[in-house]
Amino acid sequence: MPNHSVHKASDLAPDERMFVERWLGRALFRDETVTLNAYRPHAAPAGAEREVLRRNIIAQAREIGSRGPDVSEDEADALVDEAFAEIRGRRE
Repeated sequence: MPNHSVHKASDLAPDERMFVERWLGRALFRDETVTLNAYRPHAAPAGAEREVLRRNIIAQAREIGSRGPDVSEDEADALVDEAFAEIRGRRE
């Protein structure tokens, strides 16, 4: 049985759409996509495994950062702030 499901809002049956809109607390737009995931919680990594994952994340961030060598830290922070503000605006 699948643990992941993706549907276009325009393809949802009226009762399905109403259910999703109640969960979200807002109306869906016809061009939106609804994604549903079901998973069992698991313990967070600990010890050596956690440290390896932390190092991998830092390495990935540095690699991504190296793609924009002429971008200052202030400019990068401003871009991140702008992205967060835009996302928050969509949810309200």
